[in-house]
Amino acid sequence: MILEFWGTRGSYPVAGREYLRFGGATACASLAVDEEFLLVIDAGTGIRKLGECLEQGKKIKRVFLFLTHFHLDHVSGLPSFASLYDPEFTLVIYSPVSASETRRQLDRLMGGRFFPVSFSATGCQKEVRPLRSKITLGPLTVYSFPLPHPQGNVGLRFAEGGRSVVFATDAEPVGGRWSREVIEGVREATCLIAEGMFTPEEYRRGKKGWGHGTWKDAVRLAREAKCQQLILSHWNPGHEDEKIKAIIDQAREKFSPVYGARPGLKLKI
Repeated sequence: MILEFWGTRGSYPVAGREYLRFGGATACASLAVDEEFLLVIDAGTGIRKLGECLEQGKKIKRVFLFLTHFHLDHVSGLPSFASLYDPEFTLVIYSPVSASETRRQLDRLMGGRFFPVSFSATGCQKEVRPLRSKITLGPLTVYSFPLPHPQGNVGLRFAEGGRSVVFATDAEPVGGRWSREVIEGVREATCLIAEGMFTPEEYRRGKKGWGHGTWKDAVRLAREAKCQQLILSHWNPGHEDEKIKAIIDQAREKFSPVYGARPGLKLKI
């Protein structure tokens, strides 16, 4: 499996020289099994660059998009996804709500006075499917499990041949502790992607209940679940590159190996 990040920022996109290394685009990653089998996780503004690459390459004409939830930093890039307008392209969407509710929410995102073309009216072929606790896609088995986040969120585990990649950002441990359900969903992952949204100091200064944890919470989850490696992502839009570098260095003192997600980071799992 080839894991690649296209957007790693949380909450809203940012721009400027102080964000060049870890990027300003919001949540989007891809997981490739071969040259024609591609899964995409979330549709933040990072999906725009992915769409450009797909249209240039023209090899992949069918993509499976997994939406963890509908907060704007995870869906607002969809209108800029070039493949959405390609009549020869098929977009298969999995989301934690029903197919009809998914279409309704995406038509709200792109409808009315907010965008000139509704989601339903775009040119690509569309299939919308509910995300179940376990599904099989080609050689992959995909598991989903709930994460503690306002209005709901799901973690995703992609497993194949004894290897697994788990996405578990946008999660706040309840009472400072991870639930057994979350720990089991992450258990012994080859690669865990969790968030470094807040520092412990920021969290104590009024961020409790916002639905996001600290980098220390991510490290603790990786340790408790006995994961092989941790990738911190979903960066705070108020954190510049130097701040993020310092967070990664601190995390590496507690757990190894730790990576910092950034657009263009590509790992073979």
